[in-house]
Amino acid sequence: MVGFSSGRIIGWRKLVVLAAAGAGVVAAQSITDVRNAASGINQGLPNSAIAQGAIFSVFGTNLGPSPAVTATQAFQSTSLGGSSVSVTVGSTTVNALMYYASATQINALLPSNTPTGSGTITVTYNGTQTPSQPITVIQNNVGIFTVTSSGAGIGIVTYPDYSLVSSVPGTGAFGGGGPNTYGGAAIPGDTLTIWTTGLGPITGNDASGDGLGVNMGNIPLKVWLGGVSATVTYQGRSGCCIGEDQIAFMVPSGVPTGCAVPLTLQIGTSVSNSVVIPVAASGRSCIPQSPSLAISGQALNTSTVPINTGSFNISRQIYAEGSAGIQYDDVASGSLSQISPTPQYQPMLLSSLDSAPMGTCNSFQVVNGIVQAPPPLYTVVTGLDAGAVTITGPSGQVTMREQPGTGVPTQYTALLSPLGVYLSGGSYTVSAAGGKTVSAFKIPFSITATPAWPSSDQNLLVKGNGVNRANGMTLTWTGGSSKYYVEIDASSSVLAADSTNTLTGVVQCLVPSTLGTFTIPGSALLALPAGSSGQVDFKPSLNPVSFSADGLDFGSLTLQYDTALWPVTYN
Repeated sequence: MVGFSSGRIIGWRKLVVLAAAGAGVVAAQSITDVRNAASGINQGLPNSAIAQGAIFSVFGTNLGPSPAVTATQAFQSTSLGGSSVSVTVGSTTVNALMYYASATQINALLPSNTPTGSGTITVTYNGTQTPSQPITVIQNNVGIFTVTSSGAGIGIVTYPDYSLVSSVPGTGAFGGGGPNTYGGAAIPGDTLTIWTTGLGPITGNDASGDGLGVNMGNIPLKVWLGGVSATVTYQGRSGCCIGEDQIAFMVPSGVPTGCAVPLTLQIGTSVSNSVVIPVAASGRSCIPQSPSLAISGQALNTSTVPINTGSFNISRQIYAEGSAGIQYDDVASGSLSQISPTPQYQPMLLSSLDSAPMGTCNSFQVVNGIVQAPPPLYTVVTGLDAGAVTITGPSGQVTMREQPGTGVPTQYTALLSPLGVYLSGGSYTVSAAGGKTVSAFKIPFSITATPAWPSSDQNLLVKGNGVNRANGMTLTWTGGSSKYYVEIDASSSVLAADSTNTLTGVVQCLVPSTLGTFTIPGSALLALPAGSSGQVDFKPSLNPVSFSADGLDFGSLTLQYDTALWPVTYN
């Protein structure tokens, strides 16, 4: 767990330790993955190669000591706690500079003089070497550090005084104005610094600090904030920290606003992990895109007591896909919980909960069907009890199954109908009878004609030689309405190097349905692996419906249909 006081910190300039598994040492010694220490992109997905001069993480078993050891001075030695890392490309072997060593994770720096190309990596611990594993070394492949050290969620982006860009300005010990403080949301015209690693190699000796503060202006770097290109004013090593890069840019006019505006970096056909930052039109407090958060945002920003939340999702989703085609089920789920914001991160909470602004895209990873989401900036105190919950519509009433939660949310689930027939249109109501902690409530909503993705447009994506990711992908639909927006998901899967894990890259875009067309930019699609196992999901979504009840601070209901196209080839 990395916070203000752990990791290598100079202001917000810190080397983070990706969340490691338990510290117990097992008999087998092996490497399971190698990742950029900032982006955390799994080996096998695009943009997972390690750049010369980058900080990287090695995951596995019996890699080092337990408890973990952290170097008193980062990247000054090629051994730490009995552990060392060697990388061989061609006939050249280099020894990585160490920072952190544990049984399950090592953080190190790949020397700038490492040759590029396909190679192997090994870890030696107490004289015993792991079997070698593949590694790809390239010149440039930048990753953005994140607040939760997960490679996803809120990016570490600072103001000139090193305060962190945050949903609202901090107060008390974390007030804006210096390192380890919160400066509030960015506004157009601000100059901000993104903290990264993997921008490229330096000339000289990494351990000696050669290259610190040197601008690498020849690298064709692009900064995309909310899909808008931003002007870069500096790109190069930080002035303080070996292996850490600073990218300074100006927030452009016309950038979308919200508490979770996507931010990505691009060098040629390589793109970074997708992170978010808050952006406001003026002032230093972001306005959430989610209606329920917009209503309750101030309470989330300032409350020092637990907050009661509720959400329900009604959807038509994929049940199965294969040679017989794609089958859908109509399902419902709900969650009621009391959460307690982590005080240290409260000025950032809205950015972790909000959705992206309309017209923007972000990307994320899925491993064996599990979304690699950042850990929450709050703890769940307990689940809440609203009694029996039912859904009533033209096809009748369905009672949701309740699973009470202690230390986890109370979950409600229901299969409304197989083969997707329950959500066929009309008036519906989600009703709660009322329970020990939440009073009775009713959430009415209507399903009218939804935007439709015609087969003629779908055919354009499966004809010819497939989708050229660098050129983007355009979808066109009919029946747009102010009542609906559209979520467009593009995804593609590959097997990991160990052939046991399935890795999926996903690009998610939110679009006003009234536009009738949208092009997913190449800077987003390049996060997907190439191949013929791709998919596109077109999801008309009802604008979120807010609801309230005694015992709830805020609640929201969403409705979403899925039309999936599979397989799609991405080149």
